[in-house]
Amino acid sequence: MKGKERTPWVVAGGKIGEIVHCTRCGRGLDLGGPQALPVVVAAMNAFVKIHKHCREGMHVEPETNTPEQWLRGRDTGISSCTIYAVMMNQRSPMREYNVPHDPDDFGRCYRLLKLFPSWVVRLPEVAQRFPQWVPFVENWGKLTEMFERKLAKQDDTPAMYNFMRTLEGRDPL
Repeated sequence: MKGKERTPWVVAGGKIGEIVHCTRCGRGLDLGGPQALPVVVAAMNAFVKIHKHCREGMHVEPETNTPEQWLRGRDTGISSCTIYAVMMNQRSPMREYNVPHDPDDFGRCYRLLKLFPSWVVRLPEVAQRFPQWVPFVENWGKLTEMFERKLAKQDDTPAMYNFMRTLEGRDPL
């Protein structure tokens, strides 16, 4: 983009409620609830402008040792919060429940279960509460292998995404 500065360190998502955050300073943008699209766009543009001078190394995400600390972090999504809600016997802080729809969603679930490995054997509880999770739980090992191959850059095909679509009952792309 000629004439426009890029700020790739300002990324979508973040802690629950944030729509974007700066990976350099650690601050996020939370609009406090639904807003009109022009308001969201203006707020995001202002956030980017404010954070264009943030420097690398200004912020390091704190270590996660408890499920509650994980929940206050930025590596959350609807599917990983679904797992959290079942494991903690709570309502989802996202107020929604769903399966992972793509490798990025799965990655958040994967990293959650790496933090709390005793939850892996309890995944059938998620499927029991949310039947759409049954094929995901039944294929968790295969999904994990596919994701780890992606992480190791040994497989950059859309195979995992298409497999996940199949598990949801949708046609592969």
